[in-house]
Amino acid sequence: MKALLDDPWKTLWAALTVTAILAALAAASADRLGFVALILRWAHVALAMIWVGLIVFVNFIQLIAAREANDTERAFLHRAIVPRVAKAFRDASTWVVITGVGLLFTSGHLFASLVYGTAVHVGGMRGMLLWLGVLGGLAMWALVHMYIWPNLQVVLGQRQGDAATARDNVKFFARLNLVLSLPVTFAMIAAAHLY
Repeated sequence: MKALLDDPWKTLWAALTVTAILAALAAASADRLGFVALILRWAHVALAMIWVGLIVFVNFIQLIAAREANDTERAFLHRAIVPRVAKAFRDASTWVVITGVGLLFTSGHLFASLVYGTAVHVGGMRGMLLWLGVLGGLAMWALVHMYIWPNLQVVLGQRQGDAATARDNVKFFARLNLVLSLPVTFAMIAAAHLY
């Protein structure tokens, strides 16, 4: 057991194995489209947890540690930690959007007549919250890929530019992502649970 828990990748594979067993049990009593929707929703939620967790980590730990660090410590952070966090951040945000689009298809919110053969109507507050959550999630994704990452590349010396301005931009857009994360999460959960 210790060998399993000493390596995060082995631990992750163990968690995925247990999840696959649960998924196989669920598949036995689900129709194909319902099962695909279940897997997409699970992946969407799991990846969103990673993304929001990284938003919290960046805002409350990484940016503060980088600000308080001396030049040697900051160089270590920029070499060993920040690029890994940035990659995980970008990857998680992209996969959240991809699985979200898949959920919109399987739930009939996009191209319902192709999936269900008829229109699917979700109106009122539930529909409004869903689409606000979608727009907010896309805005968060855009902040990561169009503003945070290009500015972070300047901070890390991977791209030309003013590092001080880029550092301020990273902080600003990371904070904006933090501001959006909770309302977007609430809108998505409410849209999935309100009837």
